[in-house]
Amino acid sequence: MIKLKNLISESYVWDRKFGEPLPTLKTIMDKVEEGPDEQRPADKEVQRIVKAEAKLRERMIKLEQIFLRDARPENVKLSKDLQKIYKETVTKFMREMIKLRKKLK
Repeated sequence: MIKLKNLISESYVWDRKFGEPLPTLKTIMDKVEEGPDEQRPADKEVQRIVKAEAKLRERMIKLEQIFLRDARPENVKLSKDLQKIYKETVTKFMREMIKLRKKLK
């Protein structure tokens, strides 16, 4: 099987034997090597995690707003601490998870 990268170059069309017809879309698609079966399910799971993180972030922001209703200095500090913890944990996890998914071959 041929990887899609190799098919994209224009020189591939001319790498054929005498009398061999020009490649058609069907013949090219037959030769294309699809990614492993793990990639598509991994992409779906990543999307589910991203959606769940968006809901979690929304809830965190609501909690932060509750802290800030009474704008005492200690409540403002709690709000900032909440943001800091979220960024150090959840945001870091999301970034690392995306990096790992990109490495999956």
